[in-house]
This record gives sequence, C-alpha cells and structure tokens, in this order.
Amino acid sequence: MPELRHITSSALDERSREAFKSAEVERAAIVVLQGARSWGAHERGAITLPDDGGTLVFPVSYDAREAPYTVDEQGLERTLISLSDEEGYLACVWARPCQGSSLVGVGIDLASPRDFDTSERGRRLTELMFTDAEHDLVNATFSSNLPYGYAVAFGAKEAAFKATAAPLRTWYRSHTEELSYDLRHFSLVDPHRARGEARDGTAQAALDKMGIARIAVQYAEVAGMALVVATAFNT
Repeated sequence: MPELRHITSSALDERSREAFKSAEVERAAIVVLQGARSWGAHERGAITLPDDGGTLVFPVSYDAREAPYTVDEQGLERTLISLSDEEGYLACVWARPCQGSSLVGVGIDLASPRDFDTSERGRRLTELMFTDAEHDLVNATFSSNLPYGYAVAFGAKEAAFKATAAPLRTWYRSHTEELSYDLRHFSLVDPHRARGEARDGTAQAALDKMGIARIAVQYAEVAGMALVVATAFNT
C-alpha cells in the first residue's frame, strides 16, 4: 500500500531525486507544464517532454485501462511513464529502470484542494473516498489545511493506482485471470508501518499477484495543488 512521505524541496529535480533515490534508473524526471493543452504531438501517438534544456520524444499508446505506455524499436517497454492534468497544468513522471532494477511502475497525479472543501460536494467526495483510518491520518497530518490534506490523500490513491499499470500489463501477458480493483481499494498508511492493508484486501491481493512489494508516495505543493508521485517496487 502507498506510504505517505513529504517532499520538502520545491524544485522538481529535487523531487525527482527523492522519488527515485532507492531505485536503480538510467534516467528519470518529473515534468510540470503550465498553460499547455497537450504534450506536443500527443494526439498523434507521441509525447514531447522537456529534458535538460532539450526535448525527448516518446511514442505513446494507451492500454485497455487508458494508461499511457511507450515501447522502443524492439517493441519493449523500457520507459515507464504516467501523466496527469489539472487546472491548466500538465504533469508527467517518467523513468528508465536499469536492468534488474526493483522499480516496476510509476504514477503521478495533480489534485486540487478545491475538490475537497467544506461544500456539500466536497464532503460527499471525502466520505466516498476515504476510510475512518484515512480520515484520522489526514486530520493528524494536515490539521491546519484539511482540503489540501485530502487532495494529497486522493492524489496518493490515484498515483498508486496508476503505478500498477505496467505490472498489470505484464501480468496479462501470461495470465487470463482478471484483476479487478480501483483507486478506492488503496488505503493510505503511515510510512513508519512496514505494510498497509487494502480495503477489503482487494488491492493488496492484486499487488501480491503482480509481484508489487511496496508503493512509495512523494508529495509537494505546486500552484496550490497537490503533486503526488508514486513508485512501485518488486522488493
């Protein structure tokens, strides 16, 4: 289950180092764009990302769950990628694991605190999305800004769900059994606990079958929103 950890730096390169410090990767980056409507030639089957003053172009496709993925000229999925957008911002995390790396999936989400305010809609959403234990965790961690705390919590579930996309595609290459779970099945845990529990065990059972041992979550504030990055590992 996703572990909640705070990123203290406001720089994206610092966030990237924190997110991937325990993973063996050739390259990795977190990119946030303001005011862009799409990622370059995204609608034509490619995605263009800024990288160290230049640009990188990835061919991009979508699986049955609408998760983006890239393949190289040999048809291999060497680069993990995840996308999000919210209130005029686009966010992307991508990583190219080294051979034998324990990193198996990445996910990213931008979540707005305005969706979790004190309005009737905000209250209904928090009641639908979170367990009593998660309410306690948010209240204890973000007592001075509960809407932002719930945005972080929602983004953590969403990013963790997205981080299972690549392992799920690998699973279906050799299995016919369907793994059914959604982001509500992911429960947040205090990072000091070794292992969390999924609501009703649904997500945890799926993670066990896919070989995902843990999901770590990093979060930071970007333009008043919660930027959340999840990294899934097989050890």
